[in-house]
Amino acid sequence: MASTSSPRGRSTRQSRPVRSNRTQVRSYNEDSGPEESLDEDSATDYQRPRRLSLSLRPRDSNRIPRSYREESTDDDFDNAGDEGLDDSLDQTYPHLGTTSQTMPTTQLTPTRARRRQSVKTRSQTRRAKRTPTKRRLELGRPLNKKRKAEETDAPFVSSGVIPPWQTLPYHILFDIFLRASYPLVNERELKRNNAANWLVNVALLCRNFHEPALAALYHSVPLIPAPKSHGLLSLLVKPQESMSTNYVNKIKELHVDVEALLVYKSGPTLGYFDLPALVENTPQVNVLRLYHRDDLIVGLPSSFSRWTYPEGLFASIKSSSLRLRSWDWNARFMNTQTLLPLILESHNQASFKSIRDLRILRMSAEDPDGSDQVEGMSDHREDVLAAALQELPNLRRLEFSETTILNDHLLPKLPLNLKSLTISNCDDVTTANFSLFLSTHGHGLRELNLSHNRHLSLSFVVDLKELCQNLEKFTMDISIYDWSSYHDIEPHFDELLSPSEIPTWPDTLQHLELIQLRRWKESTAEAFFASLIDAAPELHNLRKLVISAILKTGWRDRASFRERWIGKLEKVFLRRDAPPNPDLCTIARNPENQDPDKPTGGSQPNEVESSSPSKRKSARIASLRHSDGEGSQSPSPRNRRSNGHDSDSDPSMTQGMCDVVEIRIDNQRPRETQFNEQDFLDDELSGDEDWTGHDVDMGGGGHAW
Repeated sequence: MASTSSPRGRSTRQSRPVRSNRTQVRSYNEDSGPEESLDEDSATDYQRPRRLSLSLRPRDSNRIPRSYREESTDDDFDNAGDEGLDDSLDQTYPHLGTTSQTMPTTQLTPTRARRRQSVKTRSQTRRAKRTPTKRRLELGRPLNKKRKAEETDAPFVSSGVIPPWQTLPYHILFDIFLRASYPLVNERELKRNNAANWLVNVALLCRNFHEPALAALYHSVPLIPAPKSHGLLSLLVKPQESMSTNYVNKIKELHVDVEALLVYKSGPTLGYFDLPALVENTPQVNVLRLYHRDDLIVGLPSSFSRWTYPEGLFASIKSSSLRLRSWDWNARFMNTQTLLPLILESHNQASFKSIRDLRILRMSAEDPDGSDQVEGMSDHREDVLAAALQELPNLRRLEFSETTILNDHLLPKLPLNLKSLTISNCDDVTTANFSLFLSTHGHGLRELNLSHNRHLSLSFVVDLKELCQNLEKFTMDISIYDWSSYHDIEPHFDELLSPSEIPTWPDTLQHLELIQLRRWKESTAEAFFASLIDAAPELHNLRKLVISAILKTGWRDRASFRERWIGKLEKVFLRRDAPPNPDLCTIARNPENQDPDKPTGGSQPNEVESSSPSKRKSARIASLRHSDGEGSQSPSPRNRRSNGHDSDSDPSMTQGMCDVVEIRIDNQRPRETQFNEQDFLDDELSGDEDWTGHDVDMGGGGHAW
């Protein structure tokens, strides 16, 4: 049979019907288009269906090609946008009910268009980006991580009554805002806290909040960053009568970071900051603190700053008639030989006579060449400093930090009216000279802070009750910090306490914190902890007890020691009152679903009485304890320990007034940050959260095997 030619000159077979409208199929070849593939005269009828079948993927509309990619989420289609959607519509393949070889030309009835399924090509799959919401696989991260069980907090039931805060007096609102916003500056990281912006928002909230909120903000005004300080100075220079707020009288404290504000220029237009001008425009300042950020880190080597005490600063203090209450003398800003005459001269001025808090940092007793003379004076450095301290009649708090001038010569010459003494990282303070100091100056001390002193042991606490009868806070940290090359972090004493030394504790003690107790025997540690239990009936005011001890023994002995003494101390000192009743409140509330005639839970006396044991039950327990072998006469503390009886078996030995009791006993090396088991656990739940600790005995006590 003769073959007929198509209008375009293509040869077709008679047995196969000719399609009236060919479906244009886009090829995978990016250079060739659909029109080029139809205009090829050399292609035969056999090659065309073969090429068409190769370009169609998938052949079956219900068949999805196998892919080794990760399963995509709905975010893939959301992130594609309109542009990706149009491209996918152009590159999709139509759904063919039959193959292209058997489509008849007589099918002219239009059918409803079916939904076309978009299939991404391999090039699109290879170029597809991973969704940003999906995390990449990381080394060490579990593949299937369990989600944490979300803790549902009980809804807070409000009374619905808002107190009239705006009617409170000015001084009460000022105290509230000042305490809620402290501190405004993070001195270690050199940045402002969010509390400064919070005070600004509170000042704009209500007219009655405006003045107290601004007063709390400018009370200790943040002086960082440096451009803000220049703006503050320009604000203070302006006449305050023309302003709605008198900013000059609101500034009470100035905390100046010397390296960040005074050493360098703030810009080509601002220049150096004028500290004397700031002092002249703040006549109400009573706290002026010039600090260096390196002084916040213990153990750093001493180095001089590029900034020194200017003469204009002290002239401004004198001309402004300031009455300072707190001041720091730092040898970073001037060498000790030149600084001591300046201290003696300044303390004779009226502005420094009112100082109550004084800090002395990095003063040395002698120069590296061995000279201990003062410039223009024949006295020793300790004598000059002692004379300067005697010129301050109102001095109550004194702090020495990283100074070698505090030694045997200066300690006996300190003022007798001190209420608080802080000694930090002073190498010349020993147990002998400090015990002698307490014998003459300890009767007036209320606060004693001893930290990082490598030559100071704990032997002076033997007479602490007798020498410091009014002591309320006692903290001691024996951790040593040294950033030098040889890195000496060990204390320079043989024993923390000898076995024969039994500590005594003042009755007025409220806060006791002893950190990194080490270099003692197990028997000495037992005597130390027993002294606390023996003194428990007299420590009525103790509210916080924190002890961290290092014991070098076997792990079995240390575990038994820890279990025995931690339990005793918590039983004797820890407060065990019933938790407060949440139904009790100062403002009466009446929920909508509650009958007003029905008494609330807080008004039921039976619930409150049921939480405490009855008198009859307490008497019965006391009689049972007495019949179990406890003598009618309680032995002395030493006899009780020698007889092997527990010190806390007597009810009179229970203090039970401490809100915080933290006891740590281990053999770890002293570090600034101590890690425990919780720091090494995963965030995943163990799966036993529903276990109550009681196993159900299904077989009557038998075994399963």
